[in-house]
Amino acid sequence: TAQYVASNLRIFFLPLCAYFVCMVWLTVWLVSAVFVFSIGEPVKRDEYPLTEMKWDDNTRYIFLFQLFMLFWINAFIMGMCQFIIAASACIWYFECETDTGGKGSVGRGMYWAFRFHMGSVAFGSALIAICQIIRVLFEYYRKKIQAANKNACVKCLLCYTSYLLYLLEKCIKFITKNAYIQVALTNDWFCKAAWNAFALIIKNVATFGWLNTIGFVLNWFGVCGISCLNAFCAYIALTKMDHFKLIVTQPFVICVLIGLMTFFIAKSFLSIFSFSMDAILQSFLFDEAVGFPGQARPKAMENFKETLDKNTKSVKST
Repeated sequence: TAQYVASNLRIFFLPLCAYFVCMVWLTVWLVSAVFVFSIGEPVKRDEYPLTEMKWDDNTRYIFLFQLFMLFWINAFIMGMCQFIIAASACIWYFECETDTGGKGSVGRGMYWAFRFHMGSVAFGSALIAICQIIRVLFEYYRKKIQAANKNACVKCLLCYTSYLLYLLEKCIKFITKNAYIQVALTNDWFCKAAWNAFALIIKNVATFGWLNTIGFVLNWFGVCGISCLNAFCAYIALTKMDHFKLIVTQPFVICVLIGLMTFFIAKSFLSIFSFSMDAILQSFLFDEAVGFPGQARPKAMENFKETLDKNTKSVKST
């Protein structure tokens, strides 16, 4: 994965582009949501000095549709980034030992995403958006039920249901993420790719478990290390440099803010490494399953495959 990232450093522009597009989309959505929110009759509330807008059913349905589109477009933008990373990593796996060295795969990943597989990404992001809108509606009615009913058993059941919906959303995001990798690998439609990804994970559950554990540890060490180092350097600069010592009176608060900002930025960029690792693992397992005849796969994978075959033969002979 490190070799792939080193060969395709342009992949780090994807989060920046995605965040920019998301900000533009959020701005447009907020403007349209304000217009929809203003539709209705203002009614004075006795307990608050502010008025309340009374909506009819049509306005309520329009706002729910707008909320669903907010989730859908946001998930679609993130899904396109995931597919581009997956396609780029899969192309690199099968071409890294050619004359190109696996470079330029990001451009082809973008071409595949916009030319062939926008429908699959849109379908997967729609599933995520449906789950998210269900969670929002459930939370809205949960608060109303809890305000009207003080029964502890009812509150416990509502909290348990809310947690189950949260787990459902996490599962759908996990399945769609791996389905995008399979779409890039096999050129199948979304549902078939999702089933192939699920079957592949179940068949190699130990391998995926170890990879996710190692990747989780490495990512968190990297994110925390970068954040702490950046906050420490900021603290040294704020307390040792004469220019800042005269201006800044609370360097600790500024260092905490810098550390938090660094944490979220580093987490966004290192998520590329984690997702690329999943794509390369699925490429290797797919390569092993179909017996791809090419000789351009990574040398490290060739050595690993030879060692794995030797160990398998020795176990069978024993």
